[in-house]
Formats: sequence, structure tokens, C-alpha cells
Amino acid sequence: MIKKTLWSLFLILFLSLIESSILANISFLPVIPDLVMIFLLYISFYNGQIVGETTGFFSGIFLDFISASPLGLNAFVRTVQGFVFGFVRGNINLGRFFAPFLIGVTGTLFKAFITWVLSFFFGSLIINYSIFSVHLWLETLANGLLTPVLFFIFDFFPVLGGKTNTEI
Repeated sequence: MIKKTLWSLFLILFLSLIESSILANISFLPVIPDLVMIFLLYISFYNGQIVGETTGFFSGIFLDFISASPLGLNAFVRTVQGFVFGFVRGNINLGRFFAPFLIGVTGTLFKAFITWVLSFFFGSLIINYSIFSVHLWLETLANGLLTPVLFFIFDFFPVLGGKTNTEI
């Protein structure tokens, strides 16, 4: 479990750098896909609640330090995501596209819901999603379409606990 968590933390740093330094500077992208969330969903789904919660907490704390959100907001959201998606471990048969797509869409909408609930406590300190905003639905679509691709790539790293190379 420690090995998976350490590898997960390394990949979270790597994906955060890609997300913040490369994808954020591509001007024609209407939204930035949440690569860290997709990775958290993968880790939680294949390794269960404890690894999902741990990875979610540390990824959230890292995102809290590099963003303008209140300290602990992302940590809470990611920890809850890691717990919930770790809870369904082994209950869903992942195919190549449809199930990972649904996991990405559900994860994005779940993140938006948790952020909306927390906005009642934090007030205007956090930016929450509006269900009527184009931004939410574009991010949901981007994350949904990118999730099967990233799940396929993550499957090539057996240390993450997903499929082994012989199962791919």
C-alpha cells in the first residue's frame, strides 16, 4: 500500500504540472481537464477506499497549496471522492470506453456537487459550479472523454494496482 501511495503521489505531482503549465496555456481549450481527478478515480477504483482516501487527501492538499482556494477545500473534496469511488471497487466491470467514460462524468459531477454543498459553508470564498453553466458541462465532457484514454495508459503501470500487461 505504501508503494502504491508513493507512486500515486509522484504521478499526482507530474499530472498537476502538466495540467497547470501545459494545458492551462493552450488558448483554444475552453476548459482544462482534471487529470488529477481522473487519476484519483483510477487509483480509488482499483485499490479501494484506504488508498483512494490517502491519495485524495494528499492530492487535495497539494492542489490547495497551488490554488487560491481555502486550505482544506480540495483536500476534503478529493478525500470524499477517493472514499466513494474506492467503495465501488470491483463492483463495476470496466470495459474499454463506456464504463470509464461514466466514471469520469460521474466523478466530475460529484466534484461539482460537493463543491456546491461546501459553498454554503465557505460562502463567496470558493467558486462553485452552476448547473446551467457551459463550463461545467464542457469540463464534464472533457473529463469523460479523457478518462478511458488515461485509464488505458495507467493500465500499463502495474505498480498502480490496475490491470496487468497480460490483461490489456
